[in-house]
Amino acid sequence: MAFVLRLNRDPGAELARVLRLEVDSALRLLAVTPRDTSAFRTAIHDARRALRRCRAALRLLPPALAIDTLVQPLRAAGRALSALRDAQALLETLAQLQQQQPALLGSAHPALLQRLARQVRAGEHRHVADVLVARAALQALAVTLTDWQPRIDHAQLWRGLRRGSARAARAAHDAARERADDARVHRWRRRMREHALQLELLSAAWPQVLAGEVAERKRLARMLGHWRDLGVLQIHVRRLRCEHLGRLRRDSLMQRLRGAHAQLLQDAFTLGARVHAEPPRALATRIARYHAAAQAGNAVHPQRGSS
Repeated sequence: MAFVLRLNRDPGAELARVLRLEVDSALRLLAVTPRDTSAFRTAIHDARRALRRCRAALRLLPPALAIDTLVQPLRAAGRALSALRDAQALLETLAQLQQQQPALLGSAHPALLQRLARQVRAGEHRHVADVLVARAALQALAVTLTDWQPRIDHAQLWRGLRRGSARAARAAHDAARERADDARVHRWRRRMREHALQLELLSAAWPQVLAGEVAERKRLARMLGHWRDLGVLQIHVRRLRCEHLGRLRRDSLMQRLRGAHAQLLQDAFTLGARVHAEPPRALATRIARYHAAAQAGNAVHPQRGSS
């Protein structure tokens, strides 16, 4: 099912339902073995996406309700999978660059591909135990979620959305103020991704309108993720031995990558200015009014269904 709360039902029950679905999905994905290389890489990627959705959903709750027995297993599973997924993401970045901007990599592509593929293969075997750690953490979480259902109302959901939007806006402001600080940009990426998922969860308030807003927030998060991957790729280029590439060609490639890296960040700030143009309180108030209007319409015309 879609990652959306059915807003005409009990909010606590709906949040619990979504969390159980995502945890069950992650557990199924992590049952794939490394022998099926392509399926394994896809499974790790999709499992991490499920974990991110769980964390975003929990952060809609008032902080006092996001108990450690829910938060800690998600953190443990995420940490266990992070190194493996980061290596895979580099390989995907290289493939994307070669497809979209082949001139950017030029003759360096074979040497980079060989190096990164070797790193990914080694990581997949080295981190098999980490997958088991992640599965154990999620199995414990699944047990906790069996009878868990927070007592919350819609007003608390709107406040959770406001908090998430404010976190993303502050992170964007900090990143713009210190553009040379990679950690600040990376924090903006995480906060933006979380905010996009929270808005997606509440998009039943007016799906036709909010789908586009969710898509733009996700696009911004992807841009910031690609920016991060380009930065890591530059580290690998610098480490290439001269006999694999040649010093002049390596320096030329580094210059092109730095230019693409800087342009991507500038594009992200341009899009971010639009995404963050609406203050967090105004956004949350607007979504609440969408929901109230839909509910009022359903009361008058119940045959039309509900949001």
